[in-house]
Amino acid sequence: MSSPRGTVEVVEPPIADRVRRPADALRLGLVLVVLAASLALADVAVGTTGALEQDLALATSGLPRLLLQVVSWLSGIGVVVLPLAVGTDLVVRGRPSQLVHALAASGAAALVVVGLRALSFDGPLSSLLRTLTRPLAEGRTDPLDAVIVSMMALLTVADIIGRKWISPLAIVVIGSTVVTAFLSGTSTALALFTSVLLGWAVGLAFRFALGATSTRPPGSQIADALVAAGVPLVRLELVDSDDAGDRRYRGTTTSSTVDVQVMDRDTFGLASGRRLLRLLRLRKGTTRPALTLRAELEHRTLMGLALAQAGIPAPRPVAAREVGPFSAVIAYLDRAGAPLSELGAELDDTQLADIWRLHATLLRLSIAHRGLGPDVVMVTDDGRAGLLRVGGGDIAADELTLRIDTAQLLTTVGLAVGAARAVQSATAVLGADVVSRALPLLQPIALTPTTRAVLKQHKGLLGSLRDEIERGRPTEEVVAPVELRRVTLRGLVTVVGGGVAAYLLLTQLAKVDLGKVIANANLGWALATVIFATLTFAGASLALSGAVDLALRFGRTYMTQLAVAFSGLVAPAAIGNIALNTRYLQKAGADPAVAGASVGVAQLAQFSSYFVLLIISGVLAGTGPRASFTPPAVLVAAVPIVILVVLALLAVPRVRRLITLRVVPRVRTVVPQVLSVLQHPRKLTQLIAGALLLDVSFVAALVCATRAFGATQPVAAIAVVYFAGAIIGSAVPTPGGLGGIEAAMSAGLIAIGVDGGTAVSSVLLYRLATYWLPIPFGWYSLNRLQKLQAI
Repeated sequence: MSSPRGTVEVVEPPIADRVRRPADALRLGLVLVVLAASLALADVAVGTTGALEQDLALATSGLPRLLLQVVSWLSGIGVVVLPLAVGTDLVVRGRPSQLVHALAASGAAALVVVGLRALSFDGPLSSLLRTLTRPLAEGRTDPLDAVIVSMMALLTVADIIGRKWISPLAIVVIGSTVVTAFLSGTSTALALFTSVLLGWAVGLAFRFALGATSTRPPGSQIADALVAAGVPLVRLELVDSDDAGDRRYRGTTTSSTVDVQVMDRDTFGLASGRRLLRLLRLRKGTTRPALTLRAELEHRTLMGLALAQAGIPAPRPVAAREVGPFSAVIAYLDRAGAPLSELGAELDDTQLADIWRLHATLLRLSIAHRGLGPDVVMVTDDGRAGLLRVGGGDIAADELTLRIDTAQLLTTVGLAVGAARAVQSATAVLGADVVSRALPLLQPIALTPTTRAVLKQHKGLLGSLRDEIERGRPTEEVVAPVELRRVTLRGLVTVVGGGVAAYLLLTQLAKVDLGKVIANANLGWALATVIFATLTFAGASLALSGAVDLALRFGRTYMTQLAVAFSGLVAPAAIGNIALNTRYLQKAGADPAVAGASVGVAQLAQFSSYFVLLIISGVLAGTGPRASFTPPAVLVAAVPIVILVVLALLAVPRVRRLITLRVVPRVRTVVPQVLSVLQHPRKLTQLIAGALLLDVSFVAALVCATRAFGATQPVAAIAVVYFAGAIIGSAVPTPGGLGGIEAAMSAGLIAIGVDGGTAVSSVLLYRLATYWLPIPFGWYSLNRLQKLQAI
């Protein structure tokens, strides 16, 4: 593909959308090694790890309880909010496939936990229990934390490194989750450490197997960076990837050519991986692998400048800069010449002597090249010895590294002209002592991969070099609104009669005397239930006032919300809500389109408040008495799988058309009004405060109703019961959710430990205060508002 970029012509094939990063395979191997080593070590020293845990527990037991509680809440809420943030970030960045992969990795990680738990408790890995767990009064602690494993896999595949606000959030959430799990005693320190590593390993395996989204900038962006750095490019052509995994371009300027090397995060691990392997194999004399692109960029630039300062013909860096957050580029001024691999025996004595003088200069300045292979050492067009690459060596190198360079160059020259001429020419320039000190280092492991490959065709060369050196010196070194329908008597009787019948049936099933519900209730808590029921209408009024740029009278707005309660007798709550509120706003002076959109904004705020409070109450209800949020591993695996199913449904054309026809038009009418509200802080505060007051008051009413009959269950657990009942109520096609809400809330209260009779009595009191009691006031409000022509 050839395309002009300003005055620069860029020639390169299309860049792949996904790439397997060598660094991921390297990290995966390291993580697995550390994981295996940790388990093996802990298995040997179980007593020591137990003592260490006791010391850690004692060290943290003195922390303020409020601080520990805040960390616990942060952990529970964070494990819900963080995946939402990551998913939103990926969608905004246009990476839906990466989101799918991340969810798949998260679900797979949780399933791995389920499998390992089964193998540990009832299978061949039961020996791990002694290592990862400790005994409790009832059973043992969890060998793995499913939340941590699943979260780590999700974050790894989502590749959040470099995201300004998600990365710190992830660190805080994972850290607080580990702390709370340890302090709660549900997991041991080793189990938590293993969970982090296991989740990371699963994520890396997914990311490497499926490939990561490419972050490599195109050649046009590289050309822009070089031009901005002062390189007068007119053409940039991709040559190939070199052995370090870089992209190499040939740049043509107005007067010369430049060798352009681009280091990408996607392939950065190749060179670092080789250096790590070399570091593991050699005791000394090797460079530690660069861990960041910036470190590698600075190192290569420094080496090039050092060679230029030494007067050695070698590529000279003329520009070095980052290209985006994940790549860097260096442009070198080319030095023309032929490598020793091409010249071979054509080298004359003068050229050989100049090669060794070049090496003598490097030795004198303590510069180690670490790559003096037959494809690097060259002879320039004017007969001087030089280097085709700057190498990945060191400045102020140690003696052993310099001696390795000597051994490498001896081998390179020997491959070209033979062992005898190589040793003879080296001794003449460097001296016999310097040459002989390289004798112990004439080993394949000390040579470059290219040199070792060529040596396979010259198997006796290293031996011949040793013989020649020993002969000279025989010593050795080691080293959209809706119209409101009119109320009919038939509909009213049907609804009321059905509601009474449902209540009678419910009380019979629970063996509760309906007449005694009010008589036996604690008067103070019953009164509090009614007060909070009245506050729900105040919250709805504030939310509606905040959603429209009009000055609404609070009294009339409150009466409108009461009228909505009465309309619920003959229509589902959502329909009555939309119709009455839209009509009220139109009469108050709002344009019909604005009125409908404002009601939508109020409902959106109420839904957002509902969702946030549901998350908070769910987390707090799932937090045990010792501040540990530990949902079942099967549930952790099910959540991402369910989301994947939803995403798969969205891929069906018929489902997308339904959303386009039903949801999108509604969103388009609401968005402008949302933006208008966001521009007025007072209105926004009203909107949010009203929505929160609405839901909090409903929860408080149910709590007070349970307290009225002596139940003492936690507020968070009762809140979850309310939200579950509200969901069922909106799904049941009856006015006000009659029957469904009562049954769901009663069952929910029983599930959290409330006695059956008490649960039904509490729900009946709650529904009396929040649904039936407002109806006569709603009928009055509806008639009054009609007389005032407010609706």
